[in-house]
Formats: sequence, C-alpha cells, structure tokens
Amino acid sequence: MAGNFLKYAGPLTWNDLPVDSHQLVALCAPRPVFISAGNSISPAIDIGNSDAWVDAKGMFLAAAGAGPVYKLLGKKDMGTTEFPPIETGLMDGDVAFRQHSAGHTSGPNWPFFLKFAERYFKAR
Repeated sequence: MAGNFLKYAGPLTWNDLPVDSHQLVALCAPRPVFISAGNSISPAIDIGNSDAWVDAKGMFLAAAGAGPVYKLLGKKDMGTTEFPPIETGLMDGDVAFRQHSAGHTSGPNWPFFLKFAERYFKAR
C-alpha cells in the first residue's frame, strides 16, 4: 500500500479519509469493475489466511454505492443493495462483486473475473 494511505492505519483512521470507497469505485465509471473478496473465516485453511481485514461487506457497499453513477452514465449497476451469500456472484452488471470462501487469495474468483471480462474483451 502507498505510504500516504498507510497513515490511515494510525495515527489517522478511516474516518479521516477525504473520500469514501464508493466514490473511488464511481470514478471508474463507465468502465467495468469486478470487486473480489475472500471470506472472513475459512475453516478449510489456517485462520491466518482469513480476509477479515478486507471487509467484504464494505467492499460490496462501495460497489452498490457507485451504482447510481454507473446508471447515470447508461451502464448497469449490480441490481441490488442486499449483501449476497458467500459464493454468490453479482455478475450481470458493469459493476460486479463476488466473495469466495477460501480466505485471503484471489485465485477462487479468477474464473468468474475472466467470464466477466470476456464481455468487454472480444477475441479478434
């Protein structure tokens, strides 16, 4: 992480940030965004690999909060503001979200990201 961002882990907190994460996601509009998270507790692996610090629900809420900007620009949001169960992807919009159950790794979401990306990158 960038040094200027790390200062918000102490002495500053997230309440001191000049922007909210939904604003950062909205800045990506109208481009597609896939937000990937692991679960907080993974019984299949060592607890040291859990993803609790990432805040999957907060990531989801940021994606949902950016939805109105996507819609304003003629794109599709996630279609819901209700946090989905783990392993349930919200993949139909230009903003996508999926949380997997394998802790702190991006690997389990790669197949879903590639399927999402195929809509935007066509083979020649």
